Amino acid sequence: MSTMLSKHKSIRNLALTALLLAASSAIAAAQTTATGVINATLINKNGIALQFDTDPAGVTLGAASTSAATAGFGTISAFGPLSAGVTRPSVTAANFTVRTIFDVQVIQGGLASPSYTLSANLAAAAPTGMSYKVDAVTLTTTAQTIQINGAYNTDVAHNLDLVVSTATQGAGGPVVNTPITTTINFTATAN
Repeated sequence: MSTMLSKHKSIRNLALTALLLAASSAIAAAQTTATGVINATLINKNGIALQFDTDPAGVTLGAASTSAATAGFGTISAFGPLSAGVTRPSVTAANFTVRTIFDVQVIQGGLASPSYTLSANLAAAAPTGMSYKVDAVTLTTTAQTIQINGAYNTDVAHNLDLVVSTATQGAGGPVVNTPITTTINFTATAN
């Protein structure tokens, strides 16, 4: 009987060992890992973007830090008070000039260009008795160069002047007591 019991223990131990080996194989199989690779392609486009920023000495621009800002001069006259950020650098018998300062920032990416050229034009002819200037350039509906070597990624200050005739309305002067809106188009071109 003891031989039989011994055989029974041996068979049981053998079966237990087989179960343990099977279990360790299952655990090893559960711990395997898989790997994969995604090949991504990035296409970097070079280019430039233009934005208008409020200059500390100028009027606060509407929609500042965008490419479609607004500059409100408020009520202007040859001798009355002006809005904050608007100055009157010139008054003569024929006309007066009001001015504000605004900043242009041209941001570039991926270009070998060292600078840009800035041009501007009026979207439509100036109202009777008025003319617009950016820096020293009187604007028309044809694009004109304002700056030839603008620095990228920095605010560059420019003057926006409105020259107003002092002639009466029927004699070539502007319409009075009526809001006037003018659109100026700016273009930055990489050099």
